[in-house]
Amino acid sequence: MSAAVTPDTVARKWPPAGALAAGAFLLLAAAGGAVWWLFGGDELATLRGHKGPVRAVTVSPDGASLASAGDDGTVRVWDAAKNRERAALTGHEGKVRALAFGPSSLLASVGDDRTVRLWDSASGEPKGVLPGPKKGLECVAVSPDGSQVAAAGVEGVVYVWKVAEKGPPRAVPAHPKHVHGLAFTPDGKTLISGGEEGAVKFWDAATGTLLSATAADKHHIFGLAISPDGKTLYAAVGGVGVRRWSLPDRKELPPVEGAGMIRGVAVSPDGATLATVHEDGTVKVWDAADGRLRKTYTGHAKVILGVAFAPDGATIATAGGDGTVKRWRVPAR
Repeated sequence: MSAAVTPDTVARKWPPAGALAAGAFLLLAAAGGAVWWLFGGDELATLRGHKGPVRAVTVSPDGASLASAGDDGTVRVWDAAKNRERAALTGHEGKVRALAFGPSSLLASVGDDRTVRLWDSASGEPKGVLPGPKKGLECVAVSPDGSQVAAAGVEGVVYVWKVAEKGPPRAVPAHPKHVHGLAFTPDGKTLISGGEEGAVKFWDAATGTLLSATAADKHHIFGLAISPDGKTLYAAVGGVGVRRWSLPDRKELPPVEGAGMIRGVAVSPDGATLATVHEDGTVKVWDAADGRLRKTYTGHAKVILGVAFAPDGATIATAGGDGTVKRWRVPAR
């Protein structure tokens, strides 16, 4: 019991399954007849505010802010140092399903209302609305220089807008079914999409030309992540685990086995660590090089739908179907 009770320690009615096994410090207190458990350890904080499932979480480039979004139609911005909500951004009509930070404080959000909304996450001010799609959107990506926003979803079409112009998007019929994953390569030259039919496709980001595609394998791709050096692509494949490709040659590498019913994947800023989130409410941390499982965290009461690393690689944020955002300490290698 080496951990101390700090302002970040979380109060609960009962500790989640696995809290003791995770090495948490627990303190039992009575107040007004209620029994509370306070704990720290690997779970650093629980952020509450959303009404309903949280579907997405992302961390700002400077690490000062987290953003989350969910079924209540809000985008919430949190102070990462204080674990407190700074702003609740409203404007979407329906569920918000995906978020992406661009350079500085640019934040993009998409959802069932068929719009991409741009925000200044520092001030909470809206920066514009990018309409165009005919059906709901489920994923979004911002180019490294912030000049383009890509989004896709129910239609299987990948839309790309030029942010400065805010005009009609370029529409590329990409997949026969839903698109759940989008990512720009770090040089901004390639846009990668992952579809419900299990195919990953590589596009020229400037022209929308298809460069290559993997074969469909009938397993949903729930998310994509690219190592910061641009050398490896990771895909969260439902029922399979994590598939990997080397970039830019796009050759498939051995998968990370044992990930099970995965719903999302993120890679650390140094490229050495993977985080995956799962339908059983667990968070798993892996060595990216050899696929060794380093740690499993429990704490979410339902499926986890999003995951993101902080820029310093020291913490992970997760978005849960239980209506919470959690922050976790990354274990030492």
